[in-house]
Amino acid sequence: MTTRKRVTVSLPIDVFEAANNEADGNLSAYAAKALMAQAVRDSAARLSQWQESRLDTLAELDELQLDALDELHGGSAA
Repeated sequence: MTTRKRVTVSLPIDVFEAANNEADGNLSAYAAKALMAQAVRDSAARLSQWQESRLDTLAELDELQLDALDELHGGSAA
């Protein structure tokens, strides 16, 4: 179930008219869609930051795997 809350916003008339024209008269749906798109962009940015923060850990795991393989084969390949 989706819970909705009503919000009242005051806009300068020129901003309102431009947004209303862009929204084909359904400013509520337009605003909801714009806010959802912004939330998706924000989430994508946070996910990218998290992935980048994990690169060092992944590199360390790769090194550990290679070391383990070297030991299985009787020594270092380097």
